Amino acid sequence: MNQINERRLPVWAWLWFPVVLYFGHYLCRWLLDPAVYDRFIDHESGFTETATLVLLAAALVIGIRVLQHAWRTRDRRLVAFFALFCLGCLYFLGEEASWGQHLFDWATPDAWKSMNNQNETNLHNSSDLAGSLLDQLPRNLLSVAILVGGAILPLIRAARGITYDRGTFKAIVMPGIICVPAALIAPLASIPEKILDKSFGDVPWPFDIKAGEVKELMIAAFLLVYIVAVWREFHQRITGAREAG
Repeated sequence: MNQINERRLPVWAWLWFPVVLYFGHYLCRWLLDPAVYDRFIDHESGFTETATLVLLAAALVIGIRVLQHAWRTRDRRLVAFFALFCLGCLYFLGEEASWGQHLFDWATPDAWKSMNNQNETNLHNSSDLAGSLLDQLPRNLLSVAILVGGAILPLIRAARGITYDRGTFKAIVMPGIICVPAALIAPLASIPEKILDKSFGDVPWPFDIKAGEVKELMIAAFLLVYIVAVWREFHQRITGAREAG
């Protein structure tokens, strides 16, 4: 993933998709009536939440395909890495959808209400220490990993002309330049809102986009861009092997 051409992703997929997805929230907040924005963008069933679920589901499906390819290589490191990726996407997707509650609209059991501060059937909104360990901790760790592994390191490698031999573990799993736009936006998506909140005591319009939810969307976007790039690499290797055979 160290050369843009290696993965042959169109520029709209790795550059314009994350850029428009993020800054489009500010544009919509500015152009749309507040009630319209709240209903169609910011609502629990609005664009931001729904798009997060769709992108995570797509990343999970493609991740399973990549895991199948990794299994055929018999490289245990690849299998372990992409198995962990799939489990992470599944957990992220399940928690965001409250494990189906947002889709099927079931009532939250009384026992669950007592330990969930949003009356939802998920773990990351737990009221006690478990909520922090299952929400903020994994989100912060993932954000740091995306920023460092998906943006900083690829830029350093590009500046120094460092490449990995194609087909090696690092060449397959390490994000490349095509992941940088999404990797820069995702972990930093909520920073403008936090700075404005600290500076003014409240987030002024049109910057009040509930950046925490938008950040989750952008993390999902990064995961999708990353795993699509990996899948394309596997697909090209398989196609090349067939043509050579």
